[in-house]
Amino acid sequence: VAIELLAAALSYDALKGPPHLALRHRMIGCFFKSLTVRHEEVVAVARDALAAVISQSKLQKELLQSSLRPILLNLADYRKLSVPLLQGLSRLLSLLSNFFNLTLGEKLLEHLRRWTDPEALAKAKTFRPGDDVKIPCAILSLFHLLPPAPDKFLTELVSVSLSLEAVLPGSTALGRHWSPHREALVPYLNRHAKETVSHLLDRITLPADAATKERREDVAKAFRYLLSLVRYKHAAEVRDELARQWQPLLQRTLEAARSTTERQVAAQLRYQGVAL
Repeated sequence: VAIELLAAALSYDALKGPPHLALRHRMIGCFFKSLTVRHEEVVAVARDALAAVISQSKLQKELLQSSLRPILLNLADYRKLSVPLLQGLSRLLSLLSNFFNLTLGEKLLEHLRRWTDPEALAKAKTFRPGDDVKIPCAILSLFHLLPPAPDKFLTELVSVSLSLEAVLPGSTALGRHWSPHREALVPYLNRHAKETVSHLLDRITLPADAATKERREDVAKAFRYLLSLVRYKHAAEVRDELARQWQPLLQRTLEAARSTTERQVAAQLRYQGVAL
């Protein structure tokens, strides 16, 4: 109710004059702070109020910097990360994506790599049960909101998501068929579908001569990754892009199988081509 009253008050012309500028800034600052609380109703009202303010006038740079500073300070230290904080950042990115740059993505990737080492995280003793999955998923779900830069983040994001999956219970050397991490990354992969398909097709390419066991396992992981995206109902852009890249797909699978004398390699390539 308090946030709704502040939002309503901001619409009055009497508060839009220079004498009330400091008061308006404090009221808008309340909207920013409310984006990271745990109560969904409060968050929804604060987001709508902030969206209305942004649509009516451009926020001053000083106001943005002061309002975002508490969130960005918490993002600087992985031990201060929480799901509400990251969800709040998601809402801010959806409203103010032009204000952020790729440095934020680099910091988020740095944090993601820490979650590939569960033992080190356990020693920090700062996270709730379940945060080992929820927090990295919340981080992955932010990347499609950042300025587009597939050449900078795509390869790293696919690799780190596979590493995150590897530490989940029940994971095998050949990877997983699906994971919450992969689901969180789908909006980003859809946004950069062409680069995603090209990257994964390159990763499922086996050499014509004998491949090592480790190489075959890496290929199997990439294949399962791409196949799971093709089958996932919300990955339509990736699926459509694979259909457009049918020639590279055939070259890397069925045609490559005919050029190798390694029976195991040929069988794996044929299976991959038929399945995809």
